[in-house]
Amino acid sequence: MRLTTSIPIDIRLIEHDLAATKAHARTLVAAGLLDAGALGEVAAECDTLLAEWRAGSLVPASTDEDVHSLVERELTERLGETGARIHAGRSRNDLVATDFRLWCRARSSDLVRQTASLIEALARRALEHKGTVMPGYTHLQRAQPVSLGFHLLAHGWALLRDAERFEAARLAADESALGAGALAGTTLPIEPLVAARELGFGRVFDNAMDAVAQRDFACDLLYASALCGVHLSRLAEEVVIWSSAEFGFVRLPDDWSTGSSMMPQKRNPDLAELVRGRSARGIGDLTSLLTLLKGLPLAYDRDLQEDKEIVFGAVDRVLGCLEGMAGMMTDLEFAEENLVVAAATGGTWATDVAEALVGRGVPFRIAHEATGRLVASLEERGLDLSGTDMAVLTDHHESFDATDLSFADPRVGMAARRGPGGTAPHVVATQAHALLERTKALAPPED
Repeated sequence: MRLTTSIPIDIRLIEHDLAATKAHARTLVAAGLLDAGALGEVAAECDTLLAEWRAGSLVPASTDEDVHSLVERELTERLGETGARIHAGRSRNDLVATDFRLWCRARSSDLVRQTASLIEALARRALEHKGTVMPGYTHLQRAQPVSLGFHLLAHGWALLRDAERFEAARLAADESALGAGALAGTTLPIEPLVAARELGFGRVFDNAMDAVAQRDFACDLLYASALCGVHLSRLAEEVVIWSSAEFGFVRLPDDWSTGSSMMPQKRNPDLAELVRGRSARGIGDLTSLLTLLKGLPLAYDRDLQEDKEIVFGAVDRVLGCLEGMAGMMTDLEFAEENLVVAAATGGTWATDVAEALVGRGVPFRIAHEATGRLVASLEERGLDLSGTDMAVLTDHHESFDATDLSFADPRVGMAARRGPGGTAPHVVATQAHALLERTKALAPPED
C-alpha cells in the first residue's frame, strides 16, 4: 500500500475529480442510466465534499489508494445505491486523464497570467528607461550602445513567447477523455460530449485508447515551463552580474536581497540565484516525464501515476519564480550614471562610425578595417573617441567626417537606430506598447 498509494500527490486533483464526477453523472442521466433526482443528490454531495476538503474536515481513509477511490467511497457511503451507480461507463483511466487535463488547463491559464505580470513589469521599466543608455553585450564584452529599456524588452519578448507556449499548452489540455473508459470506450449508450460541455472542454477524444494513454498535453506544459525557466535564469543571471561591484548597474532593494551570516556589508542576490538554480530542475522534470513515457505500451500503465508529481512540482516552481521576478524587477534600482559611463567606454561607438563611412559610399569591409585601425590607435594612446580630433580620424580614412566625433556620446548611436526593433527611444516605446498589447490579447478565460 505504501508503494502503490498516490493520494498524498493526487489529492490536489480533488476539485477536478468532483467536477468530473458531476459531469459524468449528467452523462448517465442523458443515457437513461441515472434519474434526474439522483443527479441533484450527486451534485449536492460533491459540493459538500469539496467544501469539507477546503475546510480541512475531509480526511482520506487508510484504504483510499488515490483521490478517485476517496471520492467514490465517500459518495457510496453517503448516497448508498445512487453513489454506487456513478462509476458506470467510466474507468479510473479516463477519469484521471480528464482530471489531469482539467488541472493542466487551469494551471496553464495561471502561468499565462503570471508571465503577463512579469512582462508588464518589464515593459513599465522599459518605458521609464527608454532613453537610459547602457552598453549592449556580445560574448559578455561591450559591443554597442543600447538603452536599458531596449535591453529589458528583449527579456519581455522572450517571456511573451513563453506565455504563448503556456496558452498552447492550455489548448492542448482542452480535450475531455471521459467516455473513453479503460481503453476501448463502453457498451453503454454514453455520449462523451455531454460531460465535455459540462466541464467546458473545447473538444472530446477521437480514439479511446489514445485518450487514456497519451500525456502530450503534460509534456507541452513541462516544455513551456522548462523554457520559461531558462529565460528566467538568463534574466536572473544578469541581475546577479549587474548587482556586483564589478558592474554596479543595479542596487538590490532590501526586500529582494539577503545579508551574510558573517559579513555585515553583504547584499546577496539570493532570489535571483534561486531562480537561476531552479531552472535546472525544470529541465530535469521535462526529461523525467519524457523518459517515463518513452517505453510504455498502449494503453494505460501504472507508470503514469508518476506523471503528476513531476508536473505539479514543475508548475509550482515556475509560478513562484515568475511571481518573485515580477516583484524584483519592479523594485530594482538602476545606477544610471554607471550605465552611461560603461556605455561610453570600450569602443562601443566603432560600429556606428564604420556605418557612417558606409553611408558615404565606402565598402563595408574597408570601413570596418579603417575603423578597427582607429580603435587600435586610440587604445595604444590611452584615448577614446571623445579625446581625439579630425586629424586622427582622417589619418585612417579620408572619408571620416567631423560629425563622426559625435558618436563618442553613446546616446547618439543609440538614438540613431530608428529602424524596426531598434534602440531609438521612440522605437523602444513603440516596442513596449506592442508587447503590452500582445500580452493583453493572450488573457486566458477564467476556469
